[in-house]
Amino acid sequence: MNQKTQKRSVNFPSETLKSLDKLAAKEHTTTSELIRNFVEEGLKVNGYEEQVDFIARMIRQEITAVYHVEDIKAISDHGTDRLAKMLMKTGKINAAMFFLLVKVLINLANQESREEMERMLSEAVALGVDYMQKKDFQINSF
Repeated sequence: MNQKTQKRSVNFPSETLKSLDKLAAKEHTTTSELIRNFVEEGLKVNGYEEQVDFIARMIRQEITAVYHVEDIKAISDHGTDRLAKMLMKTGKINAAMFFLLVKVLINLANQESREEMERMLSEAVALGVDYMQKKDFQINSF
């Protein structure tokens, strides 16, 4: 189907024209047709960008048509509660292991070295706090 066309004069840098001519020859088309195709594709991209908000609204509308906000919140709350309970269990296990280690060391150490034990304990706690403040990428070097 032939569309009514109008002529426009467009200036390009010489290097750009050389590149367009080479690409057109490679694709077995004319430079004018190549430029028209580039312009059409550019307009499609521009049109898409203008429609992003509309598309996001439609997706949100479709999601809320299937899942009500209360359902989404319930699922989210359930997951959050589960993670919190798992973290609490991990914390309890870690605390138990810490105090078990302290008790073992106290039983193995001489009574005269109580001050040394308290010093080691305080250093271990400080190291633990420092460790928890490190970023993931810093942990191996720590």
